[in-house]
Amino acid sequence: MSHRIARRALAATAAAGLAALALTACSSGGGSEDAAVDTSAPLYDSLPQEVKDAGKIVVGGDIAYAPMEYYDTDGETVLGFDKELTDLMTAQLGVPFEWNNVVFDSLITELKSDRIDVAISGMSDTPERQQEIDFVDYYVAGAMLLVKKGNPEGLTGIEDLCGVTIAVQRGTTQEGYAQEQSAVCEENGEQPIEILSYDRETEAMLQVKNGRAASGLQDYPVATYNARTSGGGEDFEVVGEQIQAGPLGIGIGKEDTELRDALQQALQAVMDSGDYAELIEKYETPLGAIESATVNGG
Repeated sequence: MSHRIARRALAATAAAGLAALALTACSSGGGSEDAAVDTSAPLYDSLPQEVKDAGKIVVGGDIAYAPMEYYDTDGETVLGFDKELTDLMTAQLGVPFEWNNVVFDSLITELKSDRIDVAISGMSDTPERQQEIDFVDYYVAGAMLLVKKGNPEGLTGIEDLCGVTIAVQRGTTQEGYAQEQSAVCEENGEQPIEILSYDRETEAMLQVKNGRAASGLQDYPVATYNARTSGGGEDFEVVGEQIQAGPLGIGIGKEDTELRDALQQALQAVMDSGDYAELIEKYETPLGAIESATVNGG
C-alpha cells in the first residue's frame, strides 16, 4: 500500500510554499484531466485508493521532446507517443493521465516530493536511477548522433567526438555518454569533448542547426523524428548506430508499489491487444518495440 496519503497530509501545512515552488518547474500541460472516470474499466480495481479518490494520475514530462511528448501549435494540447500510450492505458485503468510540463532534470525530484504521481518523458531506466525510483519499461532506445544535413564534420560515431563541440539536454543519459566518451578521449591523449548542456532538447538542437555545435546526442526516436521532420527533412541527419540501447520507463516512487503494478498490468494489456504495435508503426520507430512490460529492467 502506498504511503502517499500520509506524506501528503503532512505536507498540507506547507501547501502554499510547495505550490509556489512547484510553479517554478511545473505547469499545466493540457492533458486528459477533463476525461471521465470509468469505474468499470478492466483494471480500475487494481488502482490505489488515493488515485481513485483523485480521479486521475498526475504525470510529469518534459513536453518538448518530440515525438515522445510535445505541444501542438496551440501551445496547450499534448501530443506524442507517450501521450497516446497513456490514453491507451486510461482505457484499461479507467482514470485519465493529467500531463504537466516539468524540466527533465527536475522530474525525479518532483516525483519524490509527491508533486507528480509518475514521470513519463523518454526517461532511460538505469541502475543509478533505480536507486531513487522504480520503472515500468515500455520502450527501448539508445543514443544517436544528430548532425546538420550533409554531415559537414564527417562524423560516423561517438568515437569521432574527441575535440568536437556537441549539445545535449542536461540530466540525460546522453549527457552521461558524452562525459564518459570525453574521459576516454583524454585517456587516449586526445582532446576532450566540449559539452554544451541545456534544460530543453530544443535548445540543444538549435546549437546544431546554427553551427555552434557539430552534433547533438538524442534518443533514437527523437533523433530520427527530428531528422525526418525539421525543416522538411533538410535541417538534420542521423549518423552511426545506436549507443548503449536500453529500456525507457515510466518512473514511479519506490513506495508506490500498488500504482506501479497497476501500470504494469495496463501496459501489458495494451501490448497484448495489438494497440501498442499500431502505435509503434504510427511513429515509425520499429527498433523501439518491446513485448513485455517489465519492472526495473535497465
